[in-house]
Amino acid sequence: MNTKPTKRSAERKEKFIQAGLEIFLEKGYENTSLTDIIKKSGGSLASIYKFFENKEGLFRAIVERGFDDFRAQIDEKIDLNLPHKLDDFLVKFAGIFFDIICEKKTTLISRVMMSEGAKNNGLLGKEFLDQILSKIDKILVDFFEREDIKAQLNPNVSPYVAAVAFAAVVREPYHYNAVLLNEDIALNEKEREEHIKTRIDMFLHGVKRR
Repeated sequence: MNTKPTKRSAERKEKFIQAGLEIFLEKGYENTSLTDIIKKSGGSLASIYKFFENKEGLFRAIVERGFDDFRAQIDEKIDLNLPHKLDDFLVKFAGIFFDIICEKKTTLISRVMMSEGAKNNGLLGKEFLDQILSKIDKILVDFFEREDIKAQLNPNVSPYVAAVAFAAVVREPYHYNAVLLNEDIALNEKEREEHIKTRIDMFLHGVKRR
């Protein structure tokens, strides 16, 4: 069986994704046209329609790629089918999540979402929530719903609320400052480890002196 067309097709699709990412980050979602992407990628409008249907579909593919990269790292470093101690899991998850959040590409995409997400009745923002944030939260929710883990958590806090709170406490204030203030996230390894350790302690025990 000849697989060259399939390989060639995958390469064309990848070029569209990379070109789209660069132009969306440079010009924003609304100001980017498919013509811009074709000029950058060297492809054709027909191919974009074939692979993605429209500009929204291309942006969705770019966002999904971000989650796929995150999930690949989770699968590589954490076997979700095995039991894990609560603290150990949170350390591993937080490390992967924080590193992804610190990437310049991630902060730029988040900036696009903050500026464009509410337009068209929030359609783009909903895509972002559905394709990225809800999937990240679900990994945590599924873990927090394990009987041995749930028994260690506050019964008045749902697994979903706990998941959202943990993700927020890990990424901030660095993600917020990078997206809104254009600050670089430049932590050394010791600072990164201390940030993660402190945020996990805050999540599990609160901020009240013990």
